[in-house]
Amino acid sequence: MRKVLHILGYFTEEDIAWITHVGVRKDVSANDSLITRKAELKSIFFVLKGRFDILRGDGQLVAKVKSGEILGEMSFVEDEFPNVDVVPTENSTVINIDHEYIKDRFMEVPSFETRFYKAISHFLSSRLRGLTSKPVDKEKGALDLNQLDANIDKATLERVNIAGERFNRLLSHFG
Repeated sequence: MRKVLHILGYFTEEDIAWITHVGVRKDVSANDSLITRKAELKSIFFVLKGRFDILRGDGQLVAKVKSGEILGEMSFVEDEFPNVDVVPTENSTVINIDHEYIKDRFMEVPSFETRFYKAISHFLSSRLRGLTSKPVDKEKGALDLNQLDANIDKATLERVNIAGERFNRLLSHFG
């Protein structure tokens, strides 16, 4: 399952309206850098369209992501520089949400902070469960994060329809 369904499934309609208000559409050309390893990152990105490679510092491919994924969440949670480069493999579009807007929302709507971190922790738990149950593609040397869909718990399945509809609204608004 794409990360966005983990995240948006926990959000309220007001949270989605907030995203459409503070989010900024950003077009990224193929091979430009969206996230640079060891450089300050001040945003979280929702991938609207396109594909991205996640690369280690030595250039080794770690994973591939596409529309519906969220990038930069680990640097936000940890308040650390990224340890990977994220590069689009084709012209792509993301929603850029500045960290400061997220932190301001936490102050203004404390329940949003709870929903946000619950969503992130659920997503990370699902990712870890998938990583520990799926072998790495030895030929490619990387994981396709979309292969992790098989380990969806029942609670997540109940949120998928709502989250999918919310993501479609974001696509429509920013597309």
